[in-house]
Amino acid sequence: MRAGFLIAAVAAGAFVMTACRRTTHEPAAGRTAAAGAPPSASLIDEGSTFVFVKIPEAIMPLDRGSKYEDPLDEALTRARLGTVTGGGSRLGRPDATGAQHVEWVGIDVELADLEKGLPFLASELRRLGAPNSTVLEFKHDGRARSIEIDKVEPSSPSP
Repeated sequence: MRAGFLIAAVAAGAFVMTACRRTTHEPAAGRTAAAGAPPSASLIDEGSTFVFVKIPEAIMPLDRGSKYEDPLDEALTRARLGTVTGGGSRLGRPDATGAQHVEWVGIDVELADLEKGLPFLASELRRLGAPNSTVLEFKHDGRARSIEIDKVEPSSPSP
């Protein structure tokens, strides 16, 4: 996987985006992607829903990518429910030595189908070891929503 890294400070360095990236996936045999776009891009359209995943875990950016972003992107793409579009780390106030430490991490996700994708996303996050207090933030019907992953109801199987 190739990723382009961008580091941007927001609010005087409080939140650092460390992986505004997207993977260059190869299309599966027999499938083609839109010209110049990864196959996962074809899953996302005007009706997709942006979900911000706030994980209360103090891990470094590369660890965040290998523990959460990459496996989530693979699972969402395989299930044709969405894609991971980036991530960042929330830095705390400087300590007595001036050092800042990661307080929590965030992952940007686009879900093609919120009804099916939200339970899938919560389940995958739990499987990957995210704390139950991990929060999914998104807008639905014009209203901001926030729900912890342990409160997301599993989706019922399709008939």
